[in-house]
Amino acid sequence: MRQAWGRVLLLHDAVTRMGFAASAIILALIAISFSYEVVARYFFGAPTSWANAFVAYFLCASIFLAAPELTRRRAHVAVTILSDRASPGFRAALHRVVLAAGAGACLLATWITANATADQFAMGIDTISAYPIPKWLVSIFIPYGMLSSSLYFLRDLTGGDLGANSGPTP
Repeated sequence: MRQAWGRVLLLHDAVTRMGFAASAIILALIAISFSYEVVARYFFGAPTSWANAFVAYFLCASIFLAAPELTRRRAHVAVTILSDRASPGFRAALHRVVLAAGAGACLLATWITANATADQFAMGIDTISAYPIPKWLVSIFIPYGMLSSSLYFLRDLTGGDLGANSGPTP
């Protein structure tokens, strides 16, 4: 059972790394498209009609594909003034509470955004843009990022393995 669970965790890490790499590529494409837009608009007097839509659609993907890797690395935003001044025992307890709260908040956000994305899909809602696309294609990255980040908070809370090493050995 532990080996199977370990493989699931390795798969989660691999998907997270691929998402982070995709996020970096998307961010580079966003920078290139905006640079192209500036050059086309101000040097050639020929603004693009697609650059703003491209950036708007892909910015969401870039953010929520990167979030799980930042959570895995513990590179997310943290306000540590209280824990920095606390005793070691209180600091450890506070750390566990913060991890649990982070996991809970991300799971709630997953539930809310997954329902909203499913509604967008079911109702056939499109984006409002010069180049409309189904809105769920933009939104789908939000529940993914929130769910994956919540799993990393839970993994951290349980010692990195979500309980794979807890309990009796078979």
